[in-house]
Amino acid sequence: MTAASPSIQSLASVLRHLQADVIMADLQQVDEHWRRLDYVHSFNRLYLILEGEGRIEVDGVVYHPQPGQLVLMPCHVRQSYATINDNPFYKYWCHFTARIGNRDLFELYRFPVCLALAEPEEAQRLFQTLIEQHARQTPDGVLGARAAMLQLLALVVRETPEPEPQSAATGSGKLTQVARYIEERLDQRMTVDELAQLVHYHPNYFIRAFHAAFGSSPIQYINRRKLDRARQLLEGELSVGGIARAVGIDEHNFASMFKSYTGFTPREYRRLLRR
Repeated sequence: MTAASPSIQSLASVLRHLQADVIMADLQQVDEHWRRLDYVHSFNRLYLILEGEGRIEVDGVVYHPQPGQLVLMPCHVRQSYATINDNPFYKYWCHFTARIGNRDLFELYRFPVCLALAEPEEAQRLFQTLIEQHARQTPDGVLGARAAMLQLLALVVRETPEPEPQSAATGSGKLTQVARYIEERLDQRMTVDELAQLVHYHPNYFIRAFHAAFGSSPIQYINRRKLDRARQLLEGELSVGGIARAVGIDEHNFASMFKSYTGFTPREYRRLLRR
């Protein structure tokens, strides 16, 4: 089993708190009037280019997406788009939010604007489901649209080897440094004061900044990462007591914490894995 990098582990933990909501979605053939310059939205846009050509600018960088590519235009970033010739885009599109607490996922992590897909048919199928379910506006339609949106976001994450934490959202990388520090010391006990001193923050400010970046308190985040590590270790032969020590949790608390997190005791979880 290959261990993921600290940044990937941090993203995985953050995504447990993701709340995705669809605002609008459709399939569109744009025309020569498809054009808007220098605007900023509070929601994200996701396109799947099927045919045609066009120009998209995000945060000062110009792109010319190709058929078969996903285009991600994140919120709160200056953007422009325009038709460039008589072969305009034919595309699926949606407007959506992807919240982690009071922040959007794409404020916290930087993903590529254009992603070439190995199998664009999968994205096309998901977009079609998203449009159909969102149009129904029924309780199950709301959930169906959200499920399709989450699968599209899973494609974005899967096609991005290692998303880059946004420096503005992480205090010029300071909170990324904290996440790395945590990942390297999961066998130890850590305190908020210790972590705050690491980046020279007051503990109260540190808690607020950490929650804004990762969607949970520092202690909740640490415990989740410890229990995620424990789940990995249960795939091996180490005893349950040894695993508790390896993740820095008192053995008499470990089973109850693990069951609260997974719904199974460590021994039940191991039996399920071995089946």
